[in-house]
Amino acid sequence: MSAEQLTKTVGYIRVASGSARKREGSVYIQRKAILEYAKISGMQVVRFFADHECIADITQRQGLSDALAYIACGKAQALAVASLDRLSSSVRTIVGFVSQHRFLAGGPALVSVKEGLDTRPDEGRAALGVMAALTRWESETQRGEA
Repeated sequence: MSAEQLTKTVGYIRVASGSARKREGSVYIQRKAILEYAKISGMQVVRFFADHECIADITQRQGLSDALAYIACGKAQALAVASLDRLSSSVRTIVGFVSQHRFLAGGPALVSVKEGLDTRPDEGRAALGVMAALTRWESETQRGEA
C-alpha cells in the first residue's frame, strides 16, 4: 500500500497513575501497539498526543482535545488508541464521545487495537453502532424500572 493510500492517523495515549517507571512503560506499550496495528492496517501515524494525568472527565483532557483538533483541521482522518479504556472505563461515556465527535456519522475513524475495533470499514461502524444501541437500551430500561 502506498503512502498516498494510508489513512493518516493520530495516536492517543493516556496514562492514569502509577510510578514514573510504570507510566513510562505504559506509554511505550500503548505506542508500540498503535504503531504495530497501523503497520498492518493501512494507517500512517502522523502524530501522537498524550495525557499523563489522572483526569476522569474525558472533556477535560488536553491531549485528547488536541488530537481531536488536529483531526478537525484535516491533518488526520482517524484516532487510534491501544484500548477503549484509554478513553474511558464507562461504555456510556465512550458512546457519548463517539456521538459527539461523529465517529459513526461521516466523521473521522476510531480505531482501538485491543478490541479490534476499526470504524473505517462498514463492519467496524456496525459494531460500534451496536454498542451505542445497547447503551441506549440499557439507559431506557433502567429509567423504566425506576
